[in-house]
Amino acid sequence: MKRLTSATLTTIAVLVLASVTASAQNRLPNNAQRALQWLQCTQQQSNGQIGSGGNPIARSSEVAFGLAAAGQDATAMKTGGVSLADYLKTAVSTDVGTNGELLIARASQPHAGPTAAVITQLEAAKGSNGEYGGDLYSDALAILGLRAANQAVGQDAVTFLKDHQQPDGGWGFGGDQYTDSNTTALVIQALLSAGLPSADGAVTHGFAYLQSVFVQGGFADTPGAAPDGNSDELAIQAILAANQEVDQTWRSKLDQALAHLAGLQVDSGVDAGAISNPYSKLFATTFAPAAFLLRPLTSSGIAETATSLLACPVSSTATPTPRPAPTPTPVVTTAKLAQTGAADDIRPPLAGLALLLLGTGVLMRPRRRAPRR
Repeated sequence: MKRLTSATLTTIAVLVLASVTASAQNRLPNNAQRALQWLQCTQQQSNGQIGSGGNPIARSSEVAFGLAAAGQDATAMKTGGVSLADYLKTAVSTDVGTNGELLIARASQPHAGPTAAVITQLEAAKGSNGEYGGDLYSDALAILGLRAANQAVGQDAVTFLKDHQQPDGGWGFGGDQYTDSNTTALVIQALLSAGLPSADGAVTHGFAYLQSVFVQGGFADTPGAAPDGNSDELAIQAILAANQEVDQTWRSKLDQALAHLAGLQVDSGVDAGAISNPYSKLFATTFAPAAFLLRPLTSSGIAETATSLLACPVSSTATPTPRPAPTPTPVVTTAKLAQTGAADDIRPPLAGLALLLLGTGVLMRPRRRAPRR
């Protein structure tokens, strides 16, 4: 075998490290901080929940997931003496999608409550056809929640989702021909978490649909619509869950979507940090921290890298932004993220390989070139 020269090894190492560094630079911790600050300082209620109307369990669970992405325990977000974790500990729902999100939150946060009861509820809700809820969005959330809690998901549940994929590659909330990017991005993540490879036809066809809604530097809900924050967030998570960012085309879309989402963030005033949305800033912002910090819904546990929480401005007051009723329910060093079905994150091993290659290159150099001490 032809021996690699020192120069070749160094070049390979530099390229690998450049890839790792570029990925790390994609994270937008400052934007995540500002979104979490707005959520805590203007949306958290005295009982610890996020938001006062709509579905506070779902919104609170999404924020808890964002805190996990920031390396923060849900006990850190509190109004007065009651924390977000305190609220989630006692949260109870009979809705499948909501329970899916609650299970994701509890699997990601060590003090957000036990998972056993929610697991039992979701498993009991499953029909003989593999369906968990009354819509595909809820089905996807149920699967993601169960996988986050390290529970097996049957092949019938996977088949049910695949059977409802439409000819355009997308999935619709109601399981019919009216497809949308939010449901599609969520189903893609659910299928990946259940063990489907990113090369599976259902997944690649789903990404073809997401590509069809990418316009003006962001993701739209449906083809022909304008891009919006919710669609950006879920598409970003789907790209990461499938490890599509290693493909240059999808890497470019990921970068553009992050920039578009950051551009939607309110700069000043009482809503500074929120993601602007004509219907509900709360609904548009709860998943933003996780997206800014590059965490897909196929991950669970507290992130290794901590992003500090910002103190509330002196003038902040709670101004709840209820979620519209017709809108479907969407998504200091500690333990390493637990991947549930997503492609393994290859960046840390690559970084180690790069350092090894650099070290090998140094050893291969003639001693006279070694730096003097």
